[in-house]
Amino acid sequence: MENINKKEKVLEAAREVFFKKSFYEATMDDIAQLSGIKKPTIYYYFPSKIDLASQLLELNVKKIFEKISKIISKTNNIKQRIKMIVGFYINLLEENSKTFIIMQRIGYDFMQKEDSKKKINELFEKLRKKQKEAGDLFGEVILSSGKKVSGDIFLYSV
Repeated sequence: MENINKKEKVLEAAREVFFKKSFYEATMDDIAQLSGIKKPTIYYYFPSKIDLASQLLELNVKKIFEKISKIISKTNNIKQRIKMIVGFYINLLEENSKTFIIMQRIGYDFMQKEDSKKKINELFEKLRKKQKEAGDLFGEVILSSGKKVSGDIFLYSV
């Protein structure tokens, strides 16, 4: 239980540090100081700053797709699903703008250097799989033009 709390403290501190600084400006010392957890313990959970940022991004993406999956399972009515998902995204942006800023900042910073590009590509692949799962759950959408669109493509466009 204590280990989970330490890991969560580190993730929360990293979230704050990455919000205030760019990924490359932030240091593990900054995160250690804010979390109150010693650097060796942080490195036990996260072998590198790239791993820490990746897990932070992955955790946020996972939460988003879990909520979308719950919304989708509430109704079979496509219009209701769309309305609920759009409402969810609007609410998410209004109440969690810091999270989106962090995700964008880390994603942008990761693409700037070769050492982190591989990690972000792995993360995007996981994201794509989650999107596909949610899309399969959503089902096919028939647009007013009569064109059929897979659920994952539709969700990506929302």
